[in-house]
Amino acid sequence: MALGIVDVALLVISLLCSAGIGVYYGIKGIRSTPLEYLLGGRSMKPLPLALSLMVGTISAITIVGSAGEMYAFGTQLWMMDLGILFGLVIIAKVFIPILYPLKMVSLYEYVERRFKSRWLRKSTVFLQLLGGYMFIGFLLFPPSMALQFITGLHIVFNILIIGGICTLYSTFGGVKAVVYTDALQSLVMVAGVLAIVIQGCITHGGMANIIDTAYHHQRIEFFNMNLSPYQRHSLWLCVINGFFFTLGTYGVNQSQTQRYFSTTSVKHAQRVLYYAAVGMVGMRALINLSGLVMFANYMGCDPMTDPKRPMSDPSQIAIHYVNTELPKIPGLAGLFVAAVYAAVLSSVSTQLNSMTALIWEDFLKEIKFFQGWTDVKVGYLQKILVLGAGVLGMVLSLVVWQLGWSFFRTVLAINGALSGPLIGLFLIAVFLPWINTKGASIGFIVSILLNVIVAIGQLTMPKAAYLPLSRENCTTLSSLSPTLTTTNLSDATLSTLSPLSTTISTNILSDATLSTLSPLSTISSTTNLSDATLSTLSTISTTTISTPASPPGEWLFGLSYCLNPLWGTLFSILIASLVTAITGMNSPEDLDQKLIAPTAWEAFQRPLSQLFKRRKRQQEKNTEDGDIEHGVNQPLTDNQPLTDNQTLADNQTLADNQTLTDCKEKEVGGENGRV
Repeated sequence: MALGIVDVALLVISLLCSAGIGVYYGIKGIRSTPLEYLLGGRSMKPLPLALSLMVGTISAITIVGSAGEMYAFGTQLWMMDLGILFGLVIIAKVFIPILYPLKMVSLYEYVERRFKSRWLRKSTVFLQLLGGYMFIGFLLFPPSMALQFITGLHIVFNILIIGGICTLYSTFGGVKAVVYTDALQSLVMVAGVLAIVIQGCITHGGMANIIDTAYHHQRIEFFNMNLSPYQRHSLWLCVINGFFFTLGTYGVNQSQTQRYFSTTSVKHAQRVLYYAAVGMVGMRALINLSGLVMFANYMGCDPMTDPKRPMSDPSQIAIHYVNTELPKIPGLAGLFVAAVYAAVLSSVSTQLNSMTALIWEDFLKEIKFFQGWTDVKVGYLQKILVLGAGVLGMVLSLVVWQLGWSFFRTVLAINGALSGPLIGLFLIAVFLPWINTKGASIGFIVSILLNVIVAIGQLTMPKAAYLPLSRENCTTLSSLSPTLTTTNLSDATLSTLSPLSTTISTNILSDATLSTLSPLSTISSTTNLSDATLSTLSTISTTTISTPASPPGEWLFGLSYCLNPLWGTLFSILIASLVTAITGMNSPEDLDQKLIAPTAWEAFQRPLSQLFKRRKRQQEKNTEDGDIEHGVNQPLTDNQPLTDNQTLADNQTLADNQTLTDCKEKEVGGENGRV
């Protein structure tokens, strides 16, 4: 698709504004201190920080991926927002009151202070840096491929344009340039996605008609209450996914916590999250609605199952829609492309700034060579680090492009597997004060290994089932109008099929048996089936299609991906608890109270302090009993309880009375003898 003059103008204006903000703050803060460069001097306002927080996690992958999700699988994933809101409240009410007053630049300084372990802090930082740099490459690669189809620019030029502009304003302007550019880009993203929704409403007679079409084609589903963990999505799976996604992104990730560390107080930091929650839910709703608009547009002539050019992934539907529908109105395509560029720029710039903060605070700052440097000199060094990170991110994106999608999916799965164990480590630190350093460290390492095994194993499982897709209204079809589209059928048995006059759509043949097919005069179009051959089926009297055996490890790897961060968190906590039970618990004297959640500290302090006191009393009592058995007279001390003194006095009185009684009896006996 060739962009029109209006489209190109909108795109160029958006990119120039982003670069201009960076240059402005670069000139204004040319002699900024490290704290000003990384955290804006902790004086930034909540609203722009909230917009930055919102767009920092809504990348171009989110825009095209979520739209494709609604198109092919329905709206159940939308319920993930409930978990997101709950997670943001937990972070605002529990995490921020503990983390913000510590006045940290690096989030993982908290790990060292809580567990008194520099090794554990370095480990978390190293994993974050490794994952962060790889993530920059991933953020640049997929949208650059998509933009190649939309703009006609080669993928290398797209990577260099996006990466170069982003590196430019992040390097010169620091966090202020990143945040205020993000605020601008959030408006561009909203406008770009809103353009699709408005255009779709005009074309299809309003949003009510779009929702009605989606409902009658099985796309509307919010309350799937099935408790099976082996399905792809359900209400409870999506809520769990949203909750742990939020903890992993906004609670234990440097790139996002650095945003609310940049404001002036705990209350302002909490407001950043509350404002971001509103914006995030609204933006995600627009993206999801755009997917329903695309489905309403293609419901009778689905391009995903086009026999000539089938799509391998639902996210490609958004690119197809932009290419075929938006150019009908000048400027809409350019606005959407600008939104995609803005999404990539905001996500990458967030990573660049946070990676620099970690490198300086956790590694370079401790080196003796840098300790005598002035703030201005350190500021120049930080700019060089951002520049280097941007160049490295572009190189990694080109590497991913050369190695292909299989490498991309594998490394992305490994990167995602780190989230759950890190959440578990922070939950232990905040809520489980009795767990010691050995337990936390071993739990963290082992849970990473287990989670990586699960994540990689899931890549071997068959792709999930698409909802029904139809091409019955396509004007380019041959005279054989009925079609049979087969994709991803699981756990079902189709039998005794009579002649078909309508489109049937099923999904990946797994644990399914099709038998006793009556004569068909159809075209079989298969997707998601490797080495499938399309042929014209004539009379088939009785045909049985054998089903492949269940893939190995399905009992484990077949579990919903939504549970991955939950498993990592549980592995970390359970293993840490077991190791602590073996090696010994912390006592209240071992910890700093301000590093623990107040309710957890109160529950920890009272029972354990009483336990230690009772144990001490028991030891003292055992010592006294041992001394008495060996005939050692212990002098009474002032610390001896009053009851013990009283007992001794009572015993002495009884002994004296017994002696007097015996004497009187002897006297009486003597007198009787004399008588």
